[in-house]
Amino acid sequence: MKRSLILIALAGLAACTTDGPLGQGTHVRAIMASQIVAPQPHKETGSDAAAAVAAQANYQRSYVSPVAQTDTLSFGSK
Repeated sequence: MKRSLILIALAGLAACTTDGPLGQGTHVRAIMASQIVAPQPHKETGSDAAAAVAAQANYQRSYVSPVAQTDTLSFGSK
C-alpha cells in the first residue's frame, strides 16, 4: 500500500516537470527581447536640421519672455 502511494506521488510529480530547455530562462529572455528596442536608428526620423534649430530657438525664447498664465481654476478665488 505504501509503495503504491509513493509510485502515485512520483507519477504526479513527474507530470509537473518540463521537458527541454524551457526551465532555463528562455521565456524570460524571450520576453525581455520583445520589450527591448532595436539599437539600429530609423532611416526616416521625420525631422530635419532646420526644424530642430527652430524648435531649440523657440524653447530658448520661452525663457526670455515667458507668457503669463491665466487663472483657469473653476473654484477658489473670484
